[in-house]
Amino acid sequence: MRLSVALLSSIALLAPLAVHAADAPRLNALRVLGSHNSYRPELDPAALAHQRQVMGERSAGVEYGHPPIKAQLDLGLRQLEFDPYADSAGGLYAAPYAGDPAKLAIMNRPGAKVLHAPVVDARTLCLTLADCFGQVAAWSRAHPDHDPIVIFVNTKEDPFDTPAIPNPPLYTEADLAGIDADAIKAFGRAGIVAPDDVRGDAATLRQAATGGGWPSLAASRGKVLLVLDSNPRVAQLYRQGHPSLKGRMMFGLYDAAEPEAAVFNIQDPKAEEARIKDLVAQGFLVRTRSDADTRDARLHDLTRLQAALRSGAQIISTDYYPGAPDPLGLHFVVTAPWLKAAGDKGR
Repeated sequence: MRLSVALLSSIALLAPLAVHAADAPRLNALRVLGSHNSYRPELDPAALAHQRQVMGERSAGVEYGHPPIKAQLDLGLRQLEFDPYADSAGGLYAAPYAGDPAKLAIMNRPGAKVLHAPVVDARTLCLTLADCFGQVAAWSRAHPDHDPIVIFVNTKEDPFDTPAIPNPPLYTEADLAGIDADAIKAFGRAGIVAPDDVRGDAATLRQAATGGGWPSLAASRGKVLLVLDSNPRVAQLYRQGHPSLKGRMMFGLYDAAEPEAAVFNIQDPKAEEARIKDLVAQGFLVRTRSDADTRDARLHDLTRLQAALRSGAQIISTDYYPGAPDPLGLHFVVTAPWLKAAGDKGR
């Protein structure tokens, strides 16, 4: 079910984020639609049947998939999400590729690997985080006028509650420095809106984010903004020795009172609409989700999307954007009036 005309009309009437008339719009005034778990490939009938066989009842919540990264960006998505597992020595996640020498060689090299869950859900559009970044960078170079692309890097290290899946290694400082290095290699330092670019001369990153320190949208065109989406242990490790994330390439998820606070990832806008509104009003950048675990799509329930739109969250993530694969034939589509295609020229 597509959004009704009435709903689209109401969305169009939403006031833009307030900016001073004399100022150019800042990066925290952007409004973009993005994909959730952007690396999970489309589920064709054979892949869906295999997933159900392997995952059993857990399959229902992940019966979605995406076209190649380039195609997602061509469709107008400007937020992506990749889930890397640390693999400092290489080879931890290589077993599924034993019959493919080229992919096996890649998986045996050191570096973060991107997948949803080892053994049971390892299909991916980009084997390594470096490859994920590289695919975005190639598209960006071909479309230098694009709106900024926000990339959530959802580091995985929490243990699984089943003996069928080996627990992943914990991230180290070297692993996190490797992600920063991969980002610089892919995008170049000038192609990244990093915490240093927001903080400027402010005492803290938080002070800059809430005090108008975000660069202009115009100056951010053709660039990416990276967010470390992690558990508290990794977030603490990432800022250790880097106050206000000085010298880091990614923003992180920190409490609103912390000096490193700038970006938030709030999963449920229905439950936390008021909090999102407050954070946006303070100047923070917020990502939320219009649907989750295929539940909203199966019920054709738009209330979560409506709450996300009302909240003013600058980034709304979905599995059901226009042009997304529809393996279950649900005909559920999430869209927004600001969704653009290709290179965003003229915005």
